[in-house]
Amino acid sequence: MPWKVPAVSDVRFALCHAVRSLRTPVAHAAREFGVSRKTAHKWLGAFDAAGPGPVAAALADRPRRPHRSPGRTPATVERDVLAVRDRYNWGPRKIRAFLLQQAERDGLPPPPGLPSARTVGAILARHGRIASRDANPAPPVQRFERAGPNELWQVDHKGPLEVERRPVTPLTVLDDHSRYCLAFRTLTDKTMAAAFAVLWDVFADAGLPEAVLSDNAFNTTGVEAPGLSWFDSRLIRLGIRPAHGRPYHPQTQGKCERLHGSAVRELIDFNARRDRLEHYDADAERWRGVYNALRPHEALGDQPPVTRWRPSPRRRPAALPEPHYEPGEPVRRIGSCGEVSFNGYRILVGRGLAGDHVRVEEHDREVRVYYCWKQVRSVSCDRLVRGRML
Repeated sequence: MPWKVPAVSDVRFALCHAVRSLRTPVAHAAREFGVSRKTAHKWLGAFDAAGPGPVAAALADRPRRPHRSPGRTPATVERDVLAVRDRYNWGPRKIRAFLLQQAERDGLPPPPGLPSARTVGAILARHGRIASRDANPAPPVQRFERAGPNELWQVDHKGPLEVERRPVTPLTVLDDHSRYCLAFRTLTDKTMAAAFAVLWDVFADAGLPEAVLSDNAFNTTGVEAPGLSWFDSRLIRLGIRPAHGRPYHPQTQGKCERLHGSAVRELIDFNARRDRLEHYDADAERWRGVYNALRPHEALGDQPPVTRWRPSPRRRPAALPEPHYEPGEPVRRIGSCGEVSFNGYRILVGRGLAGDHVRVEEHDREVRVYYCWKQVRSVSCDRLVRGRML
């Protein structure tokens, strides 16, 4: 059988009745009802002030909301905060930075009553725009950043998503220093040729970077297949250093991973049209413009990436250069299995280079293989065995 809990007003009335009608001392009544003497006198004051009127109403709980709130965020600012959230699906810090930058672009002073980022978060929570935060946030990760734009670009595939009832894999190209998104292009396959075709177009618009970082989907790895991949060979011919993260370490390309998370929240699961591929591409390109030019980035001091970005002075050639070697250098042609023959030995340099030429040299009982300016292999002569490919 459930407990019967008396109303608060009934308990207060009982204390007041004991003191005023039964002449119980205030200290004894307060001790009996489990309250302080100060609280007992407060209840007695309300009881006496009620007079012949309804005593229960006088002893009931009163709202604690103040009659005036001079520090409350103006309603116009709250509407602006919610409008930015509904349009871009950003968090509190980005919304506040965007409103400040918007006023600065319009030549206006900061919006009167614009609250802190924490208060902006409270506004979003009060209006049901955000969920409660995780009680156990993930530990911070170690970060790195190149000193200037175009020193390093990151290239990565976004996990597959469905557009027009078929799987597609967006390809991201991101400048490491400025976080400027150079491409967020939808691809129907994950081949190296499709990815390089996107990069080739980006090179024409933005110039050539010094290095490109990608995961091992663009690499030739493992003991059975050392050497260069087809993708890396194209970068080397353009004078770009290829780099790859360790297997199973996506944090190496953490900036791409963060961009992909933002794309899910602000585009893919927010307002992207996925009924037709051209509709999705248009929405993705619109979002990329917002990401680069408007969206405040916390790692950039709440400034958008365009404030740090500039095109590369190294322009892309009209056609992909062929491998170049000086006259008289020992050059060998790579076979269909990705191997090169030298002094009766067969050295594997990568299937991606099949049909190309490499320079092979021997120094101090060591065979070194170069593709253009890049050293591909370095094998000790003691390990070489005739008739066996190494």
